[in-house]
Amino acid sequence: MKKRLYLDDKDVVGNPVCHYARFSIYLFIFWLLISGSLHLKFLIIGIIASLTVAWVCTPLFMIRNQSQTKKYFALAVPLPGLAVYLIWLLKELILSNIDVAKAVLKKSLPITPEVIRFQVKYDNPLAITLLANSITLTPGTLTLNVTADGIFEIHSLTPAASEGIKSGSMAKKVARLLREPDYFTVISEGGTLCTPST
Repeated sequence: MKKRLYLDDKDVVGNPVCHYARFSIYLFIFWLLISGSLHLKFLIIGIIASLTVAWVCTPLFMIRNQSQTKKYFALAVPLPGLAVYLIWLLKELILSNIDVAKAVLKKSLPITPEVIRFQVKYDNPLAITLLANSITLTPGTLTLNVTADGIFEIHSLTPAASEGIKSGSMAKKVARLLREPDYFTVISEGGTLCTPST
């Protein structure tokens, strides 16, 4: 059976040629940074190396969705949107650090551990990974499990952390960044649906 060329693969979301070109540009920029030279010889070697490595490695960056019907390119993230998301995440990290520090320093230790379950309908595995890791990075919250049907189980330490998860702000920002459905529903432990905060 002849192996299908990824540039002709209809399962790839987006334009495979654009994915290859983007990867080549990223590699060439990396080459310029590590070579530290703009001489013509180094530029030509960098272009050839970048095109070759991108050609060989682009298929390795294709990630299949849960249903195995689509392939997403792992580097197909809009850089301006990613920069805005990272700045917002940094702000959340600082606020969460302050919240947890206040809880720990108070004599009464005002913590209310809680497991929150919510569901999103992401198809892109990168969106699921980004959301799960962003929650875990944020002090006071930890991703315990993610099921195949998009149900996240999150442990929260403080009331503010719980409210942050239940509001769905992080899930919605990830959805916008990676162009996924803006669906977010909090599920109670008993399995009944709760109205998410707005």
